[in-house]
Formats: sequence, structure tokens, C-alpha cells
Amino acid sequence: MIKTILNRFYETVISEFKCSRFAFVSIQIIISLVFSICILAQDETKQIAKVGNQIITVEEFRDRYEFMPHLNYSSDNKDTLKKEFLYSLIAEKLWALEGLEKGIDTLEVVRSSLKTLEKLFVKDELFRSEVESKIDISSEEISKGLLRVGRTLYVKIITSTDSSEIFRIYNHLVNFNNFDSLLAARPEYNSQQKPLQIKLGTLSDEFAEDVIFNLKLNEISAPMLSNNNWFIFKLENEEIDSTILSDNETARNKTIAILSERKRKALAGKFLDKVIGGRTISANSELFNLFADTLVNIIQKRISHQIPELSNNIELTPDDLKKSLALLDKEKLNSLFVEFDSTKLSLKDLIYYLMYQKVSFPSTKSNRIKLVLNKAVKQFIEDEVITQEGYKRGLNNLSSVRKDIDIWKNYYLSELMLQTFNDSVSVSDYEVENYLSQKLNTDSNQLQLNIAEIFTPQLDDLMIVLDELNKGSDFTELAKKFNQREYTKKSNGEWGYFLANSAGQIGKIASQLEIGQVYGPIKVEDGYSIIKLIDKKLLSDSIIQISDEPKDYIKMKLSLTKLNNLINKNTVRLASKYNVSIDEDLLNTIELSELNMFTYRLIGFGGKIAAMPVTIPVFEWYYLLNSMTEIP
Repeated sequence: MIKTILNRFYETVISEFKCSRFAFVSIQIIISLVFSICILAQDETKQIAKVGNQIITVEEFRDRYEFMPHLNYSSDNKDTLKKEFLYSLIAEKLWALEGLEKGIDTLEVVRSSLKTLEKLFVKDELFRSEVESKIDISSEEISKGLLRVGRTLYVKIITSTDSSEIFRIYNHLVNFNNFDSLLAARPEYNSQQKPLQIKLGTLSDEFAEDVIFNLKLNEISAPMLSNNNWFIFKLENEEIDSTILSDNETARNKTIAILSERKRKALAGKFLDKVIGGRTISANSELFNLFADTLVNIIQKRISHQIPELSNNIELTPDDLKKSLALLDKEKLNSLFVEFDSTKLSLKDLIYYLMYQKVSFPSTKSNRIKLVLNKAVKQFIEDEVITQEGYKRGLNNLSSVRKDIDIWKNYYLSELMLQTFNDSVSVSDYEVENYLSQKLNTDSNQLQLNIAEIFTPQLDDLMIVLDELNKGSDFTELAKKFNQREYTKKSNGEWGYFLANSAGQIGKIASQLEIGQVYGPIKVEDGYSIIKLIDKKLLSDSIIQISDEPKDYIKMKLSLTKLNNLINKNTVRLASKYNVSIDEDLLNTIELSELNMFTYRLIGFGGKIAAMPVTIPVFEWYYLLNSMTEIP
């Protein structure tokens, strides 16, 4: 059982959290890259539920509900949805408690993953302390920014590293005023077929920005030095965005945001120079080559079965890293890979770090993969240096860090415990035949659908699919590469016609789509799906055939129903074991956002992660328990 737990942990839980790897394609779901929300006046520390020795506060409930999508609940009614979401959150706590009792938290994969998360949160707290808290924008800076925020300047540039050359050019321009013809004869002209756009905040050099915004139309600037290069600017044109300038609040907010980001980058750069600048830290080249060669073989084997044109941007997946952990000798994995100050990091530390990073390779060539990995190792070392500075300051003991870790720990333990039920469910041919015979006694008119599906247990694969779809890639071609549903692989993800009311959540969603529309992800057994509606039509009972539904899909559907029933039945047992109490009156007073969105949390000094775990819908246990006894 433990081996099964470990395998599925890598495939599902790690990919659930992986940095910047998740998005939604649907009619109503919104992608938000900003970790912010309007906090209501209500006391966020009030206890909405108690589960054993754990509590769920209004704050945790609100964050989990509003920062993550609500997948596969029984109703879209906001009151029902709110309650079932809480019941699912309680179920997560119950299974986490059971996982603690069984010692799941002592597994190396859990301990290593939580340690990696802790480092991310420590790094983020250090950023808040050294950068965010020190951002200060004066009223004078805001006033100056307001004069520029609605302007877009179009400039051309002559540049040189030689001060003598640049001043010679400037003197020539003063006398002959032939900037364009002179620029046309220079190498930098190739990147300036069109003038460059300059807006407030485009340039990191504030002095250069001042120079350009003070130019008049067709005026050239005196030579100026920036980042060891000399520049002469010419203002070609200017546009004014009246929509920004006409709204004082919008203009002010945008100005403050731009100026804040500029100061944020400057402060972060200064701090990184202080902590990292001038240091030389090397990694063990023997271990690097061993790991790189192993990973090259894994990736090349995986990619060999894919479409060539889709193999030029290869994502490093948790499964790749899991395989490398299995193939590499334990002694090598635990060997010293990087050492600085009193910090010692193993090759295994690097591999777990990579599980939470977005890494992609331009090709399957060994040298190209190793080049990317070398850059990833450099970033790994830099992040570790930054993180250790946070540990020196005791930021790992902050209540905010401990709270974040506890939330993800509960989610991990719950997921691992739930996954132990997967192998305990099976569906016989007799059950399939019985299901089909019952389906003949249905309503007079039924909706028949045909969809294409991309199914994968890994959310990071879905992120790649969504990126490709946004770029205009063909759904069928992507299904050839990414779909892992065995019975639809040969049909490139296409199901064939089936009855909408026989396909559970997928049928319900697909029946509401327009032909050609894409929706997802949808939480299904063992993973996630993105679907595209190919066709739909109404049929009468007289022409419905048993063969209209794929047998393998029926088995999957019945298996999922059995699994859901089994999990909810056992959740009832845990609710009795650990005791559950719910403040229904408080729950009813909580006002929540109506948006169904996936939110990213930006991590200081680089990176982004899922703002919160996705709460898996396990709510029917409450109705089962409530039919036997009242929950206090």
C-alpha cells in the first residue's frame, strides 16, 4: 500500500502544487494572477467548525473557497455550494487526522515536500521584510508619474559602448540633423524597424526615463550612460490614452502600481547583491552529470512517442523526477551536492526543488537539456542562499509560515489517504450489463453527445495543454500527445456518441457547451480532464442502442461511483471517531465572492504557486451522517 501511496503522491499531489502550471479554459472561470481580495469586516478568526483537535476559521474557509475553483459539487446554488464546500473541507481535515495517526507524515516524500514548501514560504516572508515593507512612494513621485501614466512615447536609439564614438555622433547630429540616415547605417537599426514604445515604468533607469519624457517631438537627447552603455534618444511620436487621464482614480492607482513595481525590483536587486553578490558556490559536477544523464534518458524515452512538432518545448514533469529518484542509487541521492556556510544540500534536495519549478527544454538533445538543468541548478543555489538568510532570522517560526504549512500538510495527508481506496474498487461485466439494461428505461427523449477529451493525472500537463490551446494549437493533436485515457488513445481522445445523462459531471457540463467549445479542467477519477464538444443531438428511446455508450467509460463511471460511496462511507466513520461540530449560524452569515477562479500566489524573489490547495469534493458523508444523527 505504501508503494502505491508514494507513486500517486508524485503524480497527483506534487503536480497539484507545481509552480505556475495551471489555468482554466471555460466560459465562466477566471484566471487571476494577483493574490489579493477584499477582506470583509467580519471577524476572520471566528471558528466555523471543529474537527478533532483542528479548527476551521472563517479566514481559512474564505481563503480556500475564494482562491480556488469549486469543482464537481451537487449544485450551483451559492448556499448549497457554500455548505458542501465546508463539508468537503471538514472531510479533508478528518482524513489528515487519520493520516497522522497512521504515520503518513513520517514518509520521506511528505517530509521532503513539506520542507521544500517551507523554504518557499520563508523566502516569501524575507521578501516582505526586505522589500515590500520598504517600498515608499513620495507625493512628488506620484505627481510626476500622473503626468506620464497616460502617455506612450515612440523613440529611436543610437547606442555605443565607446564614449568617444557616442559624443562624436552627437556632435555630428547637432550640426547635420540626420539621425534617421545615420541610424540606418548602424547595427542597432535591425531591431528598430519600428520605433520603440516607452511608457511609465518601461525603463528601470529613472534618469533615462526623465530624459526621454522631457524631450520634444523630433528632439534628440544628449548622450547618457546607463548600464555601461551610452545612448542617444530621439522622440519620434507620442500617443495619449484619454481613458486613463479622464479617470483620476484609475490613473492614480496605475501610477502607484507602476512606481511600486519599479521600487520593488530595485530593492530586491539591491538585497540580492548584498546576500549573493561576489559569492562563488559550486555544485558537485559528478552528481550533476549522473542526474542529467539519467534525466536525459527518461525524457528522450517519453518524447520518442510524441508528435515531432510538439516536442520543441518539453516540460519537466513530476513523473520524470519520480523516475529519476527510483533509478538513482540511494547513496548518490543523499550525497553532498552543494555546500555553503553551514548549509549542506544533497542531490535529492535538488530533485525535490525541481518538482516545484517550471522547467522546460527546447529539444531532447543531451547538451540542450544539460544547459537548461545547469541554469536550474544555479537558481537552486541562489534560492537556497536567500532562504537560509530567512532561516537565520527565524522566519520559519512565524505564525503565517506555520499556518501555510499546516494547510498544505493537511491537504497532502488527506490526498494520500484517499488514494489508498483506488485499488479497492472494481467493476464486473455483470454490473456493466445490469447498468445498460437499466438505462433502457429512461425518458422519451435523450441528449446524445460526442466529445474529445484530454485526460491526465497531472495538472502540470494540463497547464501545457492550456498554453498550447491559447496559442491556437489543434485540440486533436494535443490529445494525441497528452491524453492518457487508455480506451480513447487510438481515437485521439474522441469518445464516440454517448448519452449525456449517463456520463455524470462530464455529461452535465458537455450538454451545456456549444459545439466546438472547450471546458476544463474537470476533476475525475485519478486525474483531470479537458473536454471539447464535437456534436450533440436528441434521440428517442426507439433508436437508442446499448452500444451507444463505450463500455470502458461505463466501467470508469461505475468505478467512480463506487469509490465515491466508499470514501463517503468511511468519512462518516471518521466523523464519529474524531467528532465534528459546525457553527451553521456563522456559516450562513458569511458573504463570499461569486467568482469561480483559480488564483496564483506570487512568491517573493521569483516564482508563483497555487494560492491554496484545491478542495476535493467529499461532502455526501454529511448527509449520510445527518440521516443517522444530528451534527451539533
